[in-house]
Amino acid sequence: MSQPRRLDCAETWAGNEGTSSLVELPGLAAWVHSIPAGAEDAGGDVHYVSVCPSCIVSRVALADVSGHGHAVVALSTKLRTLMEKYLTALEPNGLMHDLNEAVQTELDGVHYATMVAAGFHGRRGLLVISNAGHPPPFWHRTRRDEWAWFDEDSDRHRPGAIGTPLGLLPDASYTRTVVKPEPGDLIVLYSDGVSESRDASGEELGRDRLMEIARSLDSGNAERFGTQLAQAIRAFRGGGAPEDDETIIVLERLSTGDRSR
Repeated sequence: MSQPRRLDCAETWAGNEGTSSLVELPGLAAWVHSIPAGAEDAGGDVHYVSVCPSCIVSRVALADVSGHGHAVVALSTKLRTLMEKYLTALEPNGLMHDLNEAVQTELDGVHYATMVAAGFHGRRGLLVISNAGHPPPFWHRTRRDEWAWFDEDSDRHRPGAIGTPLGLLPDASYTRTVVKPEPGDLIVLYSDGVSESRDASGEELGRDRLMEIARSLDSGNAERFGTQLAQAIRAFRGGGAPEDDETIIVLERLSTGDRSR
């Protein structure tokens, strides 16, 4: 187990460079693994982790921006500004709405982004996830030893487009799922560079096979599971470099109020 980086109250940690880091938040551990594709050091996947000034609400966001270069830099800057604006807000929808508007007005009209954002209330133990066209997270319930995809049925009848990528529609709404994970539970966020990985024959990994891999791994903690998942994805690719930016974020629910490992 590596030494985790502990985020202080009102601190935001962000990046789109290659990393494999364990970050500790109030009531949560987050293992972040990112590999940019190609020769560039920074890719189109952008990850953000923050803690509010009162050390109660933590936020995790993963965005996948179409393209590289200026679009990623512009969205990264705006996302950080909005993450700091919404530091104390548990609900991610305000962040998603403002970011959707920012992508429409501040980028070049060509680029867009998918994003999944999670807000966690350390005292109440509630996790709220909102999705803008991003691959769906999945969840391991430790007590049941059960893996499941997050259920979005409750949002399918909301007005407007649901789960639409950021920057495509002005009236888009976003899926919202509220759960109360128990200590030891894992929640896995990832970019499509993971689920769309291809083997030597060109066959795509896909959602079902990703879940099969998850069920075969050690879910004892975020870092162990995340490391094994990254290794399994690399093995599926035949050991080669990813063709698309690859990011995995594994959240682990800690005991209430526990920031120690």
